Amino acid sequence: MAVVIPLERLRDHIAEAIAASVKAYNVPAACVRVGIQESVEESDGTEAFGSKRMYVKSRLLSLSRADLLRIAEAVLLEYASEDLSDTVSEMTRHAEHRISELVRRDVLKAINPLSQLFGEIPLLDSLSEIFGTSIIRDDPGGILGRESLERQVVQHCIRNDDWPHDELLTRCGALTCSQARFFSLLERLLHPMTRRDAEQRELADRVNQSLKRDGFAVRQIGTESGYAIYGVVRSQSGVAGEMKNLIFASIGEKPQLVFRDAVNNDVEIVKNADKVLVFDRPLPNSGMLLWQDLQDWWAEAHGLSEANVAKSQLYRRLLQSVRSAQSAGEYALFYCYYERYGALLGPKLPVLIPQVYLHYDPYTRRERGDEQVLARQRMDFLLMLDQGARIVLEVDGRHHYAVQDSTDRDLYIANAKRYAEMATEDRRLKLAGYEVYRFGGQEFMDVDLLSWTVGPNAQQVVAAFFDRLLKRHGVL
Repeated sequence: MAVVIPLERLRDHIAEAIAASVKAYNVPAACVRVGIQESVEESDGTEAFGSKRMYVKSRLLSLSRADLLRIAEAVLLEYASEDLSDTVSEMTRHAEHRISELVRRDVLKAINPLSQLFGEIPLLDSLSEIFGTSIIRDDPGGILGRESLERQVVQHCIRNDDWPHDELLTRCGALTCSQARFFSLLERLLHPMTRRDAEQRELADRVNQSLKRDGFAVRQIGTESGYAIYGVVRSQSGVAGEMKNLIFASIGEKPQLVFRDAVNNDVEIVKNADKVLVFDRPLPNSGMLLWQDLQDWWAEAHGLSEANVAKSQLYRRLLQSVRSAQSAGEYALFYCYYERYGALLGPKLPVLIPQVYLHYDPYTRRERGDEQVLARQRMDFLLMLDQGARIVLEVDGRHHYAVQDSTDRDLYIANAKRYAEMATEDRRLKLAGYEVYRFGGQEFMDVDLLSWTVGPNAQQVVAAFFDRLLKRHGVL
């Protein structure tokens, strides 16, 4: 069931984040920077001195939910606020798919057999980072007439061992905290700094027995120094394991690859390496590949110090790959995606990666003869989103479901075998955790490849699709 967060809470947390970080005389200018107001009026300074919090909040009252979330993201880019971050995550990426209190209780019971919660990492430090310093160390001097949770933890978990782990974590707020914090708890418990190898896998198995009731799981999403990194993902979606061999943006002949280490899946391009790009960095623990990640990689690879230069060069190189395909649909998807969402999402824009080699068959069809080959060696586009979500986009020209007539090369005849190959490959990808979406060439009839223009019908097709997709995955 979706969580409902009152807009009043979001307004309060936006106002608190600014008021706690900005001097009164700078509050009006801060509101301009984050999009709350367009300009600073002469009387604004006096009003802000009266109450920073009320100054900000009064300007948020008439704004829509979408505008408030956009402003909240802008505020978080400038000012740290655990409360605002929690509220935004609960209203966006964690709004639809929830872990119930019942399952949270079961997970905490599965943690009880551990001898130590966080290994050699100090207990109070870990709890403060996960649940917030104000929760753990509130009222350290007893001024408010109550004993801080920190003192209770010292008494019952450090000096004496008379609190089980589930009681400690419940008192810290594990049953009521934001889902992002609850996930952070699980990921910290499974981090190799805390536990490794067999102990790590055994805990993951125990936790998964409970998480699966609500459609979640902890899975390996990467490595650090050879040790497994775990993250919480939707159990019915997402691709498990660490990304390797992201070969993309092809502009010509198929690259020839060899396996230098088949055990570790280490691949080397021995021919036509200049016709593709190879992203050779590990993904962030979220599993999402953002434009900023790819831009930083491009800048380092080409020795560029100016961010705008790196951004421009990278975009032109990806655009070159798309244009070389001479596909109206592919051009429309690429151009409209970056045109529509580039400025809107800024550094949080996921990369729409063109011409990605998912599989590579080192033998040509002629060399194989009648032997079956992989139906799809290259995908048109790939999005790598949070929690291991992998989105494959394909634009279907006639060659996907038909073959040219032997006597009239302008005539295409429907071919059941070719269609079956495509359907088989789609099933295989979906079972591996990929989401596959197909577009028909007829949806992009108002795209002109001579002038590289995209008409209104094609723009609407692209906007309608990505708006729903990115909202579904918590990006918008």
